[in-house]
Amino acid sequence: MPRALKRIAFVLEEFALRTPAQQLLDRFLAGYPREGAFHRLEKVDISVHVASGAAGNADIERRVRDFGLRVRPNLSEAVAEADAVVVAWRGRGAEANEALLREVLQRVPASAPVFVCGALANSLAAAREFRALAATRQTLAHRMGEGDRRPGKGLSTGAISDIAPSGNLALLSGTATAVTYRLPDIDLPSRARVKEALIVVQGPTPDAELDALEGLLPILERRRGGETGVASVRYLEGEGVWRAREERQWPERLLVAAISRSDSPQGDPVKDGRTQDIVGLGLVPGLARNPRGWLLRHRDGVRTAILVLDGVVADNNFAVATADGAVISAQLYRPAEPAQAHFNLLAAAVEDFFRSGRAPWPPTRDLLVAGLLGAFRSPESRSGRVFATPDLRVG
Repeated sequence: MPRALKRIAFVLEEFALRTPAQQLLDRFLAGYPREGAFHRLEKVDISVHVASGAAGNADIERRVRDFGLRVRPNLSEAVAEADAVVVAWRGRGAEANEALLREVLQRVPASAPVFVCGALANSLAAAREFRALAATRQTLAHRMGEGDRRPGKGLSTGAISDIAPSGNLALLSGTATAVTYRLPDIDLPSRARVKEALIVVQGPTPDAELDALEGLLPILERRRGGETGVASVRYLEGEGVWRAREERQWPERLLVAAISRSDSPQGDPVKDGRTQDIVGLGLVPGLARNPRGWLLRHRDGVRTAILVLDGVVADNNFAVATADGAVISAQLYRPAEPAQAHFNLLAAAVEDFFRSGRAPWPPTRDLLVAGLLGAFRSPESRSGRVFATPDLRVG
């Protein structure tokens, strides 16, 4: 039976326009297009706590005036009676404020699900801690309903696994990239055998890496056997990106397929509107500004390349090769600012999660993303040598 939503609390590290925090908050306040109609949450009290402070913020005050947003200066008061909580990080959400999330999970009502817009944590260890803390809360709520106050499940240190007592999930994270439109609207056939994959993204570290993982993992999860985890990563930088191509460490044919989906090739097409095969003409290395990348070897042998190519294209595009030689590719569409319509899809997924307690994607993805971002931050992984990630196994 769907859970009633009367009070939803937003806990934001900061509030700024054109950020995921603003995009999600506004959809829960004002409504959003969904399934051919404009959808609004009726009779739901929306409150916000801004960790950096909301006093004097004209954009917050406007939402108080226009939509009845309630501002809670105190975190405990903000989440005390919430039926559900949204937590959103600063900027694009790639760097988690772990102290803030820990405090939320310690103070939120035991039965209230929590959605984190962005990375769940900055490391696998912290992500496991948060998932276990949320599971303990949920187990307590479940047992209290049965008159049982025994402690819940503790912290897991083995493989990445789902922790979801009583069939529901108490904590989930993700971004709009994971649910955005694909151009064309395609998907990997269910249980397909995958050989290798590649994604092209842009931006600073770790924002671009988060986009890449959130864009590609949902596709690869559909392969035969599902996601089994990542055995190793290798960092590429500068000329090393192109040397790895020459050494066939990543497949150029997938770069061709991915960039063929771009609406925004840079260079001459920007200057005069001409069409141009920027890969075939060998222009990509010259266009790329400070290129970097990551080579991932999944535990089932699948190879993934993440290429951060600022100056080559201005959109995110992927390609996947199956074992039978077929290639599928698409653009991960980022609708224009300020509306950024792909947040409609994320808002719908979050609302459904709050009402049902069921995750709209595999919860193991949250931990794998956190673990990979943690590995990417490790100085040892930046050596250019293969960096083993034995903890990043799913199962």
